[in-house]
Amino acid sequence: MSTPRASVRSVVVLGGGTMGLASAWALAQAGLRVTVLERFSHVHERGSHGGFTRIIRQAYHEGEHYVPLVQRADRLWTELGQRAGRELLRRTGLLEFGPDDDTEFQQSIAACEVHGVPHTRLDAAELRRRWPFVVPDGWTANVTPSGGSLRVDACLDALRDEAAAAGATFEYGAAAREVELDAPAVRLDDGRRVAADAVVVTAGAWLPTLLPELLPGRLQRRRRVLTWWTPDAAHTATLAALPVWAAFDPAGFFYGFPHGDEGIAGLKIACHVARGAAPEAEIDPDTVDRELHADDLRPLQDFVDARFPAARGPVSAHRVCLYTTTPSWDFVVDRHPATPRVVIAGGFSGHGFKFAPAIGELVASLCTDERAATPAAFAIARHRV
Repeated sequence: MSTPRASVRSVVVLGGGTMGLASAWALAQAGLRVTVLERFSHVHERGSHGGFTRIIRQAYHEGEHYVPLVQRADRLWTELGQRAGRELLRRTGLLEFGPDDDTEFQQSIAACEVHGVPHTRLDAAELRRRWPFVVPDGWTANVTPSGGSLRVDACLDALRDEAAAAGATFEYGAAAREVELDAPAVRLDDGRRVAADAVVVTAGAWLPTLLPELLPGRLQRRRRVLTWWTPDAAHTATLAALPVWAAFDPAGFFYGFPHGDEGIAGLKIACHVARGAAPEAEIDPDTVDRELHADDLRPLQDFVDARFPAARGPVSAHRVCLYTTTPSWDFVVDRHPATPRVVIAGGFSGHGFKFAPAIGELVASLCTDERAATPAAFAIARHRV
């Protein structure tokens, strides 16, 4: 990590979720005085990190430029887990499958090939033989042993604990009203003003509210439902032995985890993006509907019936996760155009968790090294086009 610039010795991190904790961790490790302001509590269900598990994968259809970043994050998660004496990453492997003419599926395979990520292609018959998915001939699978599952609570605990050990302080129940740009500071709902040499804004779905001028109309808050199914006990052992998986289905991008008991017992299944669905309405993160409705369940039930009959059973639990998406679904990690003393990390578009410690390092470099540049794909200017 870079050495702090003489002019930046203290940083306020606004938002203590995934990216806020990762940023605090990296900044504190770099020797800065770090204060984290979080409107809720440590590890909660109101933002983007609820649901207990997240997939980590090096097969990356969103763009092969993400592969080195996720490889760096993978190393950092592994090292962090070793220091914490806890399992943060379960290396289950990743199974992806879909029609051979699916562009995103082919982009995922191409990302493996460009970066030398070990992977194995299987035909439909072999996929059906190994795992309880029903796919037609003409579909194929791609298996990457590097894929796995990140344990959310353990990951965020480890980031917080190392940040605290390096001197970071945390204030919970601290809701922000405004980010001041002229002299970096955060104004809280209770009237207090918390100032520092720099401010890092990692406010998730509240980013467009706190910095409405940043990317007006370019950041969309979306509601996603995560579900846990209770299949017939005869299938439990087979489902527990699954890798994490993702299906490039004509109806959408579906994904899931092995049957287990991380947070909630059962088989976790969700839809990242539905294809051919009506445009999504903007949601308010303070009032978002957190109930499970028939319209939420219908695409998942259709997928289970058609592709994954071994998963059939009652839905025992659900959670609502908030995405903040950019038009390209690439991240926003950059200095504010009005001042280099305010750094933004947001717009993670539902696929950011796995990158957290690597994003934390990038945020720290943008705060501490005036020569550090943001990746072109993450630049604010790029998202304004």
